[in-house]
Amino acid sequence: MTDELRSDYHQTYASLLNRFCSLEDPSPLTAAASALGHEFLAAGIGPMDIKAVHDAAVAENIDLDDARALVSAHRLLLEVLLAYGVAYSAHSERLLAEADAAEQARAQGAERAEQNRLGLLAGVSHELGSPLMVVQVNVASIRKFLEERGSWPEDLNEREADVDFAIKRMMLLREQLLAASRDEQRELEIAPLPLPHALRRVVRWGQLNASAKSIELTLDCAPDLPYVMADDTALESILTNLVSNAIRYTETGGSVTVSARQEGDEVVVEVIDTGIGISEEDQPRIYERFYRTDEGKKAVTFGIGLGLAITRDLVSSMAGTIEVRSQLGVGSTFRVALPAADVTEQVRSAV
Repeated sequence: MTDELRSDYHQTYASLLNRFCSLEDPSPLTAAASALGHEFLAAGIGPMDIKAVHDAAVAENIDLDDARALVSAHRLLLEVLLAYGVAYSAHSERLLAEADAAEQARAQGAERAEQNRLGLLAGVSHELGSPLMVVQVNVASIRKFLEERGSWPEDLNEREADVDFAIKRMMLLREQLLAASRDEQRELEIAPLPLPHALRRVVRWGQLNASAKSIELTLDCAPDLPYVMADDTALESILTNLVSNAIRYTETGGSVTVSARQEGDEVVVEVIDTGIGISEEDQPRIYERFYRTDEGKKAVTFGIGLGLAITRDLVSSMAGTIEVRSQLGVGSTFRVALPAADVTEQVRSAV
């Protein structure tokens, strides 16, 4: 960050810091703090520079013996980093898509096009990981600081969980791209897992994007579902990919339904949308790396074309199956079946 840019944002941050510390309850300034986090991202300012701006503003404006002011200062940094983390996760996916599109154009027709794109994406994903790790470490540090002083605001629990989910999703995507570039897959840790918990988390994560398009996103989950044999991060990746795709390719005012039920010795999850649909000709190819349908490219200009390939590989690695039923202009239903776990009540209570 240049000295001029640092000076500009130092003044902006210091002004907001003073306002934050002047209020008994700084909650009304949450939106301003979040907006500043987005501004930092747009200006290309990383989380280490954000922390430097924060530290300089605190040193100049805060009495370090004033416990309440210090708590407010940490609360401001937390709000800024939470907004930055979520925005950066979405920004990272766009960068990956743009990198893939550029390499596709450059290597079109070359026999090694896929290898070139994998290599490029692996390099890009490696660079994207570090800022998110910095955000994650700082958020954890601030939480510890505030909890030790009995000042952790409970209303931030859900928002912290959302940014943590976004960061973990980006980190998992990074790991998967790196593994794909080496044509390998990370070793999964299969264990009995409660599916409803993962479903609720993914649906809550998808609500923001769904609401922005006036899409009705609903969850229909049987209350007595057995556990599934799965890897925790792989399960989240599968569900997130399917739900995000459904929202992405459903037009404004449509609907996406996520349902789960038991069928024999399997637990079945279906993601049903009223989106653009997939032609019969394209359906056999949607799990190929980097493949995107013509309709998909028209509806959404960005996209890597790796999501469903990764999803299929993860489902297969957990002894599951994935199927699609779709009709152009009507919508799609993706059906994932995973083995049900035979879990005793004692194990259930311990998980």
